[in-house]
Amino acid sequence: MFRRTLCVILTSASLLQLPGPASAGPLKPVSSWDLDYGETQCLASRKYGSADDPVTLGFRQSPNGDSYEIFVARRYRVSEPATEEQGTIDFGNGPINAWVLFYQTSNKQFDVHQFRISAADMARARSATDIDLHVSGSSDLAFELASMPQLLDGLQACTTDLERYWNMDGKKGREFSRLSRGDVRSVFSADDYPSEAISRGQEGKGQYLLLVDQKGKVAGCQVLTATGVPILDAMACAVIQTRARFTPALDMSGKPVRSAVVTPPINWQLSD
Repeated sequence: MFRRTLCVILTSASLLQLPGPASAGPLKPVSSWDLDYGETQCLASRKYGSADDPVTLGFRQSPNGDSYEIFVARRYRVSEPATEEQGTIDFGNGPINAWVLFYQTSNKQFDVHQFRISAADMARARSATDIDLHVSGSSDLAFELASMPQLLDGLQACTTDLERYWNMDGKKGREFSRLSRGDVRSVFSADDYPSEAISRGQEGKGQYLLLVDQKGKVAGCQVLTATGVPILDAMACAVIQTRARFTPALDMSGKPVRSAVVTPPINWQLSD
């Protein structure tokens, strides 16, 4: 896998402050789109606002192409627990409701707001000239967009490569003599239930697509069926990637190979 930079010259970059109310006008870019063909993800990101203290807007397509995550990352400000809020995404033709997960990266470098929408909703972005992101109880975030058809096509091409890399595309000659095997339910404990979800009385059932490498390690985790509570889905993937181990899949010659695994439903339920 590799990194590709889209060399598309868009509007000139004027320096603005950090995102504020949408009425202040959308932020303008200070860099080109960077399309990262990663080993486990397809990610397009771009810096906005100020070259000295930029805000990053990113789009990440799921390995199976069914959904997208939209995130806004800024430099780390102050230590806060992961939280979730209600929000909306608007590409100019009406708001799309979405839960928003706020978290800070483990290295304490960035604060991140992460939205998740379906591929059908993301299709609205093809003709969009800007995006408005609303987080309940916070300022709206607005960014200029351009060349979105090329960007979305680039993400789709990356996803096609990702499916091939993880032997998900069903091509002839990539059959397995043995599928990857492992138990993900046993790796969870009651202590894994996020305190934020407990305080809100939130429950849910989700399923996840796991990318399992030749050694049986879970290299990637993506939401297939969302619980409806982003912090539960984030915790599920974190637990599975940290603790779960699989017997890797074997190709027709008996050699361990990369594969994708769909988990059974993971049920987050509070006891009475």
